[in-house]
Amino acid sequence: MRWTGFVMRILLCATLFLVAGEAWGDPLTGPDARYYDYDEILALCDQWAADHPVAFHREIIGYSGEGGEPIWAIKISDHAAQHEPQARILIHGAQHSNEPSGTNAIVFMIDRLLSRYNQPGVYRRWADNLELWFVPIVNVAGHRHVFAGGDNWDWWRKTNRDNNSDSDHTFPVDGVDPNRNWDYRWAEYDSTAWTSSRYKGPAPFSEPCVVAIRDLILRERPVFVMDLHSPDAISIANRIWWPWWEVDKYGAGPDGGIYSQICEELAGRCETEDDGVYVDGTVACYNTLPKEQCWVYKNTGICTYLYEISDRFWWTGAMVDTVAHRAGRGLFYLMERAYDGPGLTGTVTSATLGIPLEAEVKVHQVHDCAIGPRMTEQFFGQYWRLLNSGSYTVTVTAPDHYSQTEIVYVGASGWTHLDFELIADPAAVGPVGPISTASLWFDTPMRAGGDVHFRLENDGFVSLQLLDVTGRPVQELVEGRLQRGVRTLAVDRALPSGAYLLRLRVDDERLVKKLITVE
Repeated sequence: MRWTGFVMRILLCATLFLVAGEAWGDPLTGPDARYYDYDEILALCDQWAADHPVAFHREIIGYSGEGGEPIWAIKISDHAAQHEPQARILIHGAQHSNEPSGTNAIVFMIDRLLSRYNQPGVYRRWADNLELWFVPIVNVAGHRHVFAGGDNWDWWRKTNRDNNSDSDHTFPVDGVDPNRNWDYRWAEYDSTAWTSSRYKGPAPFSEPCVVAIRDLILRERPVFVMDLHSPDAISIANRIWWPWWEVDKYGAGPDGGIYSQICEELAGRCETEDDGVYVDGTVACYNTLPKEQCWVYKNTGICTYLYEISDRFWWTGAMVDTVAHRAGRGLFYLMERAYDGPGLTGTVTSATLGIPLEAEVKVHQVHDCAIGPRMTEQFFGQYWRLLNSGSYTVTVTAPDHYSQTEIVYVGASGWTHLDFELIADPAAVGPVGPISTASLWFDTPMRAGGDVHFRLENDGFVSLQLLDVTGRPVQELVEGRLQRGVRTLAVDRALPSGAYLLRLRVDDERLVKKLITVE
């Protein structure tokens, strides 16, 4: 195994040397100082929070690797600390720890949005009407290794998992490729050798940084997800990949005609490292790899892009900023498209109970039962669906409610609004009343030992129970007075698979019940 890994490393080094040439600089000096490390990102967050207390918000979405350092997500919006019924975008970088241009592009974008927030124009318009999420460094533990000048820092792509349990981080034996750790065709993927730079890990979602991004996406249900990378081969340089090309069916997914058009426009806004040249390498990703783009599209239908910035991992000198800024300026197109449409949006609520519903929204003309379900977000029951102009048939379904179907014409510009009020099925077990001070959600998919989350907007007495479908208590998750904020509670690891109810009470308000299935 060691000999094979050594040969593979020599071949990879030779290939990348030919690709990168002199721009790589001296590999012993570490990353150019113009690249942002984790501590510099934290310092920037402190400054942004002080300078823009309303428009800037940050929160920990998880913890990375064996060091357990926080993974920070940043939101820019007019009331950034609150959830609002607005379309969302998520842009994240450094899933691979030796691909830092995405982090620098994100810093450029955040700084541009905040520094021009008090000026009239598109930046203020986007921030006031959208929720703009950024995660500058996903793979914090791997990023730490790289920027500390660790073993083979310039080639270290993976997390810091100690595969051989020797209490050391050794190249190429240790680490997991986080973008091969997603639970999509994971068992079919044959990269099982520790020494592989694309080692998929011991199990799907074994890497905490992957779980953190997955859960943020499922919670926020953004219109766009952008995963920023840098290439390890010249053949994929300056490309933006859209979801997806179905190898088995030899064709694009149901959204191919929509997502590819947006991708082409985006590529026309992003400049490469060469003056005046725009990215024109738009291509459909294959639906065969256990990576983020495939998992997200398969399970949610969300438009998820992967952008390979420039033609190498590392730059030196002024080109560090040039490459990042050219990518960042182009990425603002995602905000323009999320603000201007076209597409279909609206809310799904219970006509009987007056509360928002987590519902499936099916647009029949661009539907494939293998993709999705396309769900409303959990806070307001709102949905956004990128569409071209035309007439569509839309069916909405939610647990314990009768489904509803409408025909709607989507215009060539702007967002067409179509709201649904579903009638509750009186024979079903479901929500029994509104609750205004808390939001309740849980891991998807839910497994024994998984987490239940709720947001408490004000201090109060909270009771949260897990019940079987007959209403008998199975587990008391919490009971007592709590302060405002987000809480995460684990269900019993010995919980058998099956259907359960979550029941939440805050002070004297009525109950919320949610039906969950434990796998």
